[in-house]
Amino acid sequence: MDSQLLLDTGLEYDINDFSKKSIVLRDGRESVLWVHEPTGHGILDRKYWENIDEDYYKEDYRQQSSTNAKGGFVEPKEHLSICEKLNKRQYEQFSDRVNKDTKYLEVGCSFGGVAKNVLDFGVEVCDVVEPNKVDAEFIKENFDGITVYNDLLENVNIDKKYNLIVSFEVLEHTIAPIEFLKKCNNLMDRGGFINIEVPNHDDVILRYNTDRYKDFYYHKAHIHYFTDKSLNDICSMAGFDGSVSSFLYYPFFNHVFWLQNNKPQNSAKLALHTPLPTDGKNEVDVELNNFYSEVEDRYDKLINKHTLGDCLVFKGQKI
Repeated sequence: MDSQLLLDTGLEYDINDFSKKSIVLRDGRESVLWVHEPTGHGILDRKYWENIDEDYYKEDYRQQSSTNAKGGFVEPKEHLSICEKLNKRQYEQFSDRVNKDTKYLEVGCSFGGVAKNVLDFGVEVCDVVEPNKVDAEFIKENFDGITVYNDLLENVNIDKKYNLIVSFEVLEHTIAPIEFLKKCNNLMDRGGFINIEVPNHDDVILRYNTDRYKDFYYHKAHIHYFTDKSLNDICSMAGFDGSVSSFLYYPFFNHVFWLQNNKPQNSAKLALHTPLPTDGKNEVDVELNNFYSEVEDRYDKLINKHTLGDCLVFKGQKI
């Protein structure tokens, strides 16, 4: 492992504790991941990084990362509709911390789906940082009351303090996650609450008998691959005290699809949806529908009990 790679990422780990792992990225390229053996944390070798150019997240990333398996740009309005249920669940990760005195900042809010829930509650401050130009403009045009900083966090100058900062599926894209979190820390009141969601490097489907998912999982825009141990370490290094839990982003029936078909569903709209077998027009149909929902709920609880969800969530406070 290149010692400069460890320095650039800012991780306070021993270089001798890393091993080389051969992986295949979602775009089909054979690549290298450096795995920290004590924690399982992975760092994509810099040779394969795609997001060094500052303009990547302002334009290219949204064009290249589609909610459709076959690609193609998805407008923010459609994206908002597809992810409405998911965004509500993400909001519920920290909703117990939301009140009329909340000063909220979300870093990397995409089309504003989670922030919309916060705004609808009615808070003192609702601000977002989003580098993508199209998403930022969509929020400005559709959500009165949300202040948008259209840039990367490291380039934004904010002269206020927040008591609640959240970020979903962003930290894995950063080169230096501790530095990113320290900037969040500096923007917070003492005792302020942080909620960070990232993909899980111990995702349960990586254990399943579906080889295609092992290649689909690794993404060219993700530099870091977190485990519960490494996420907790990194947040602690940045000045936060808290704990890590598991979150199931895609539901049970998406996992069944992977297992049966060894490929992703055609779109996030399908993947995030729980199919119900009937229209629920009579007592038996309702019972059948309830059975599907109950299976999904039991699976969710089982997976999260063992911290095997496709996402991890750190919840903590500024020390």
